Amino acid sequence: MTDEVSLLSTAEAARRLGVKPATLYAYVSRGLLARVRGADGRTSFFDPAELDQMAQQPRTPVAAAGGGVSIRSAISEVRDQRLWYRGRDACEMARTDSFEAVAGWLWSEGQPPLSFTGPAEFVDAARAAAGALPHGTRLLDRIRAIVAAVSAVDPLRADLRPEAVMITAATLIGALVDGLPRQNDTDATPGSVAHRLWSALTALPAEPTTVASLNTALGLLADHTVTASTVAARVAASARAHPYAAIGGALYTLDGPVESGTAPLVHRTLAEAERDGAVTVVARLLDQANQLPGFGHPLYPDGDPRGRTLIDVLAAEPPHRGRWEAVEQFLATGRRGRPLAPTIDFGVAALTFTAGMPADAGLAILAIARCAGWVAHTLEEYGEEPDRFRPSAEAQRRTRRQP
Repeated sequence: MTDEVSLLSTAEAARRLGVKPATLYAYVSRGLLARVRGADGRTSFFDPAELDQMAQQPRTPVAAAGGGVSIRSAISEVRDQRLWYRGRDACEMARTDSFEAVAGWLWSEGQPPLSFTGPAEFVDAARAAAGALPHGTRLLDRIRAIVAAVSAVDPLRADLRPEAVMITAATLIGALVDGLPRQNDTDATPGSVAHRLWSALTALPAEPTTVASLNTALGLLADHTVTASTVAARVAASARAHPYAAIGGALYTLDGPVESGTAPLVHRTLAEAERDGAVTVVARLLDQANQLPGFGHPLYPDGDPRGRTLIDVLAAEPPHRGRWEAVEQFLATGRRGRPLAPTIDFGVAALTFTAGMPADAGLAILAIARCAGWVAHTLEEYGEEPDRFRPSAEAQRRTRRQP
């Protein structure tokens, strides 16, 4: 890029790509598009050549992530600005069905109910692995440790028959939620995945209405077409690695800034808004970046339906009324004079903040929920020809400079 004279303003760049300014900033936040700050520190400018290059590239994750391999999947798709799980509306499923039912539907239509609990030795291994890490360790790191520990004590992990893989997956998800350290020791009643995960993330009582919001979040996050972490799981499955290895690879890929989302950042922003006031925080964010985190999604120009769904569920019965008022004030202030649509990241952050969960709980919820989708893609990949992810390598030789 050269100078501001040859660059395009936000409005001009949005028109050039045929998207809304909110979508343009979503591309920026996800690292897909670079921008140049104006002299005032608030105005943004864009390189027209980079915009033209982006316009020529496929915008669907399937085409972009395939790396030359066509990944055909029947598991989920974004169509008509809605997310669909095997032909069913994901938002409706997340509101009405348990997370266990959503996972079973993704794995196999008409799948009989599975038990999302594991043998005592699996849970013991999970708790030992998670508990051995230092205080302050991120939840995502504990989750990865649990996956490795349970894999090590599962003698049948190499059984790749579909029925066996589904049992392994349900058992692992159960071990994940049971292996995390408890925040609410008084609630030891066995329950759903959402109920047990709630007690691992917050000290608030696991009331049916509040646990329902966590169940909805898990269902909404279970899958989202073919993302980078999904490709990682499918590559491992293509090499016929066992399900634990596929999930492990996906978990490490999820840890990158592109796919981990903005829920932790939004959580901290909401905490600042509760302390300093929504107007003060919104003004500071607009001064610094001219945008608010957790708004605008490139696949949903008219608004992320998952975000709307979760916000609606939380508004009906928030885990904490006082904190929910802070969320509403932030939304009202941020939306002043502009059509802002909260993403699923904002919805998850609103859940973790109002429930008194740690800021990194949103990423943990995403990781556990996405295990369902990764397993679905792993099962699908086991049905393909093995080792099909073989992109051709082009050698690049360094040429010596002539004296």
